[in-house]
Amino acid sequence: DALQRHQNSTAHSSSYSLMDVYFVPIGRDRFECYYEAPDDEEGGAEDSPGVLGRWKARFRGQLRDAEHEPQPVAGDEPSTLLERLKGRSMRWIAERVAEQRLLWRLRTADAATLHIPDDVDAVEAERIMRESMRRDADRHRGLVALHAVLLLLALPVALVPGPNVFGYLFTFTVTGHFLAWRGARRGLVGVRWDVRPSRELATLRGALSLEPGARHARILEVSEQLHLPRLPVWVKRMTAPTA
Repeated sequence: DALQRHQNSTAHSSSYSLMDVYFVPIGRDRFECYYEAPDDEEGGAEDSPGVLGRWKARFRGQLRDAEHEPQPVAGDEPSTLLERLKGRSMRWIAERVAEQRLLWRLRTADAATLHIPDDVDAVEAERIMRESMRRDADRHRGLVALHAVLLLLALPVALVPGPNVFGYLFTFTVTGHFLAWRGARRGLVGVRWDVRPSRELATLRGALSLEPGARHARILEVSEQLHLPRLPVWVKRMTAPTA
């Protein structure tokens, strides 16, 4: 089942890197690929010496800070503009982490299983997935150059100790877009894909047409069956109406 596949993926990661990717419905005919990292995957290898090692260490530190940033509560808002800007930037980073984690993980994967709703054609699902990765590769390649320029312009601020917003933001975006570009390219040419049908994902698509209370309960049930605890929040964000 999904838990066994998840455990096998983690157990074999040291020699032959496997991962599970979910072709999640977010509309009647709309899908997005979703990946949820195990809790013990965040550490990674030891940093290399020099500037690159310090860059990676800082980047990982920013991810931890962003993903564990406490949500503001009524009557407990930050007192200064700088603190408010930092809080917003950290929440923005946490959302980008969820969006790009799949591509980052693909950089080191040898094979991946694409789980699709069992009422979706496997060939069509893989075509959609690959086309999405081609777009991601092109988009992130362009954004690396743009954000590198912005980081250089913000460098004097980034070097100042304390909660500097620009240092957090542009260090993250340059590194994140670079890793995402590499992951998308490897997903296209270096990863062996195996497509498998999933009854649970088909159930999730049916849940999208339910009223909010029943919809949330069904999505939560699917997330428990697939052992993906962060899935409900991701689906909610992806299916939220745009202004």
